[in-house]
Amino acid sequence: MDESAIKGMKLLQLNEIGANSRKPRIPWTKISVEGYDTRLREYTVKLVLEKHFASCGKITHIYVPRDFERGILKSVAFMCIKGEGGEEKALLLSGTDAGGWTAIVKPALWQKEIMDPWLPGMPKLETHRVRVTGYDTCVPKIDIQMALCEHFSSCGEVTQVVVLPSGSGSIYLQGERCEDKALQLNGCKMGGMNLVVESVLIEPEDLKKEKGAPSSRLLAILAIRP
Repeated sequence: MDESAIKGMKLLQLNEIGANSRKPRIPWTKISVEGYDTRLREYTVKLVLEKHFASCGKITHIYVPRDFERGILKSVAFMCIKGEGGEEKALLLSGTDAGGWTAIVKPALWQKEIMDPWLPGMPKLETHRVRVTGYDTCVPKIDIQMALCEHFSSCGEVTQVVVLPSGSGSIYLQGERCEDKALQLNGCKMGGMNLVVESVLIEPEDLKKEKGAPSSRLLAILAIRP
């Protein structure tokens, strides 16, 4: 066997070793969901979808487009699910009750026209954060998030609820005097438990990181492209 053939065999063996050492690719799928009340808040819909489709696989992203002209949500949301048989499992949930509304599930295609438009003149709302403790930590995380979202919905728009294993949660809010309204709920009961609500100061370093990070809408567009 000549030298070039030997080199070729070695390269082939290396390629085979490399191919065998690669981790198997986890399949993922995109689905669309309709049927929810478009007057609901965006984050509320996200939490409901996360809970309803939790059995289908790992939910990597949920995107709920808005109709900014009408001030409501658009009628179709998109989800990315990782895991074997994710699409089949999700489609089986079409027609099921998702907490007061019937979920209509379909395989999702890239629909550029459904995405939120880029509106440079739209004012950016300031986000406020409060820390919450005192809630029942024995219930599932998603149920705590949904309960806190509902509890603080009267203070403004809840954009995110972060629940830590330590029993401390953070509520992110937007709207006029939303932080003051949230602090007024200190000592109020939720599920029979007295909540402790505290203001959280945001460090300048955190603000810099937030400005430098890509927007959630950009991440959403990238996440659901085929």
